Amino acid sequence: MSHYSLLSIFKRFKWKISITFSMLIIENIFKVLQPLVLGIVINDLINKNNNGLWLFCMLYAAGFCIGVVRRYYDTRAYTSIYTSVASEIANIQNQNKVSVSTIAARSSLIKELVDFFEYDITQAFTSLISVVGALIMLALFDWWIFAACLLTVLLILIIYKLSNNKIYGYNIGLNDELEHRITVLEKREHIGIVRHFKNISKWMVKLSDLETLNFGIIEVILFVLAIFTLYLSASAVNATAGSIFSIVTYILEFSNGIFMLPIVFQQVIRLQEISTRLKSI
Repeated sequence: MSHYSLLSIFKRFKWKISITFSMLIIENIFKVLQPLVLGIVINDLINKNNNGLWLFCMLYAAGFCIGVVRRYYDTRAYTSIYTSVASEIANIQNQNKVSVSTIAARSSLIKELVDFFEYDITQAFTSLISVVGALIMLALFDWWIFAACLLTVLLILIIYKLSNNKIYGYNIGLNDELEHRITVLEKREHIGIVRHFKNISKWMVKLSDLETLNFGIIEVILFVLAIFTLYLSASAVNATAGSIFSIVTYILEFSNGIFMLPIVFQQVIRLQEISTRLKSI
């Protein structure tokens, strides 16, 4: 009995996936350093010095080249993984006389698992490196801003911990409907087809409403953090135009990263439910 999950797919194709993750980390380290170097550029240009500008150009060029190579490699690596796993699952289910409806649905679910590595984990890594990198840099500038960011992370973790069970339950309902789609369509009953798509819409709306509620709460928290940061950075005794720019840019990077991580968290919960369905294959 095979078990198709995020972990099993990673173990099976660990070298292909690890290569793209390594390039992703290097690419994002260059990006994390950009606001710091831009702050140096601003102060240097104010003092009629171009050294910081040349440093920024080299930093940007290195990150750009790594990013292009990674994207070129990603497409080939993940399409190869999907082809291997999807065809294998289809063959196993054909041998077990599983219905065409279920095979089609589960093939789509496998695509979601592979896409998670190519898109969602890529975004998660990018966001995580942005958040951690921004926290490290902000700690170098001001400990109070750093502490406020840690408090923000804690509040957001609590919000999504409280949402965990609901997200999982809504995905059970959504995936139940998706597995029955071809069966419903084959019956060619108008009422049944309408009911099927209404049920899918119902679960999607519930997931969206919960995501919107969480988004609104997080938006308010991050707004308060931004105001606090602006006030504190501008009030510092040794504040310069470059330092204020760097601090504000790092807060924006931190906020953008924090916004993306919960979205990935919600997708992880969905894929846990998908993995549970694929355990019996």
